[in-house]
This record gives sequence, structure tokens and C-alpha cells, in this order.
Amino acid sequence: MARRIPQGAVEEGVRLSEKTTLRIGGPATCCITAHRSEDLAAAVQTCREEGIPWFLLGGGSNVLFSDRGFEGVVIVAKPDGVAIAPGNRLEAASGLELMDLVRLAEARGLSGFESLAGIPGSVGGAIVGNAGAYGRNIAELLESVELITEEGEVAWVPPDSLEFDYRESRLKRSSEVVLSARFRLAEGDRDSISSIIRETLATRAEKHPPHDAATAGSFFKNLPPETPGGRRIAAGLILDRAGAKGMRVGDAYVFEKHANIVVNRGHARAADVLELTRAMKQLAFDHAGVILEEEVRRIGFTPEELSRRAVQAPATV
Repeated sequence: MARRIPQGAVEEGVRLSEKTTLRIGGPATCCITAHRSEDLAAAVQTCREEGIPWFLLGGGSNVLFSDRGFEGVVIVAKPDGVAIAPGNRLEAASGLELMDLVRLAEARGLSGFESLAGIPGSVGGAIVGNAGAYGRNIAELLESVELITEEGEVAWVPPDSLEFDYRESRLKRSSEVVLSARFRLAEGDRDSISSIIRETLATRAEKHPPHDAATAGSFFKNLPPETPGGRRIAAGLILDRAGAKGMRVGDAYVFEKHANIVVNRGHARAADVLELTRAMKQLAFDHAGVILEEEVRRIGFTPEELSRRAVQAPATV
């Protein structure tokens, strides 16, 4: 593999706690950091050709790795180029931090990204998970996405082909890889855009942990609206009403200002997070009769480990 990867980009046995925002995870067999799109494509293609298990990691948020780690190659996507195109368009590489893209659009007086301000992670990860907030999502702004297809080709595809849904896309289920994306924005007033971004960041700061806290972000997806066209029901609201704030297993605990965020106090294990989030799901079910679905991707666990933490309905008599 090294023959196709720049020298110094490959690390063996690196702990995934060093690569994720939750700071949890055992060692990967190998970790490759790709700073150029061509290096990213080469790493993916080599793993495919040699039959090596691999996982693509962006900014490191929205993921929980097993305490055992990952038996295979973790490819960290770090291409971070960005270009301005005519017609209020921006083209960004997959490894660019989403907030950097928000700031670039702000500086150019381009509107559309304001509600995404403060969301952690990379552009590629945001596209895969269709990141969003306050009723907006990144798929709405996409014009096209550059992918490494499952056949190993590089192609630009329209967003309609990627089956976007709430915090979902086809990319979560396929082995396709985002290289870059083009966004079409609207011309706006720079002062107004900056004001909305400040308000968005202030609102997040009131409810979310500080930037240096170890967290993966919102752990569960919000629930579908009760009526068509209505607003989704916040998982955090359900958990808050059920009394989840402050719940703790080991060094993993539910943030005191947001019941849908799990924080690592310093030495939490993946097993602690699994046990804590199982208890949170059970609490939501017992309180509101709903089964929450994980937004955070859980990697390196056996099906048995995950199924042992399924919600249990009360016994009937």
C-alpha cells in the first residue's frame, strides 16, 4: 500500500481516540491521512483491490469506535481546497472543515450556510450524514458531488441521485467516497448573514458543550413530525422530559444542558457509552413510548454487542 501513499501518511496501531471528537476508540491496524484528493482516491482504491477492510473518517465527529478499535485501515480525509465559481457557487474538498466553508460564504456575502454554523466536522462528513440544524440541511445547497464510485471511477453526480433524507444519504450505505462538492448559494447582505451566524452560534453555545469538550454531537436523531409538513420532535426534548440529564456510566455522562449529547469526562470507554445510551433509549421508551434511533455511527462492534442494548418492552401479565 505504501507505494501509492505519500511517505509519512501511514500510521500503524494509532488509537482512534486520537482521531475522534469523542476521544474514544482502540487502535486501528493502520491509519492513512490523505491531504490531497488523489491520495484519498489512491488509498480507497488500494484497499478495495487488496480486499482490506476500510473506514473513511472526516472531522472525527458523529462516530463511536469500539474499545477494540478497527481491524483494517482508517482513511482520514484531509483535502481542504476551496474555490469560488461564477453564479454564487462554491466548490469545496471533502476534508475542509464545515465551519471554514460557512465563514468563506459569509465573507463573500453568500447566503445559505448560516444555519449550519457551529456544526462540527468536515464537508464530506456533513454530506454523507446530511448535516443540518434549525430545519435546514446541507443537501438543499448542493449542486453536484464528486465521488469515487463503487467501480473505482471519479464522477460528478447530482444530489437527487444520493437519496438524501433526514440525517441520511445513500453514501452511508455504499462504499462511495466524497471527494468534493459544488454548492449553489444566494447573493445576500453580508451584515445580515453575519448577524444570523452570530445568533446561530450564540444559540448553540447556550445548549451545547464548549468546543474543547469530548463529544460526538447529538447522539440520537430527532423523530418524524406528528403531522405531514410539521416540525420534527427533538430527541433531546423527549430525553429531557424523561429525566436523562446527568445520567452517567463510568466517565460518560449526559450533558446537563442538552439531554441528547453524551460527553466523555476524560476516561470513558465505548462500552460505557453503549450502556449509557441504551439506558437513555429505554428511558425515552418508558416515558414517551418512542424508540430513538442513533445518529452517531457505531463502528467495530459485533451485532451481538449492539443487540444486547436494544430497548426492552415491559413484560405483560
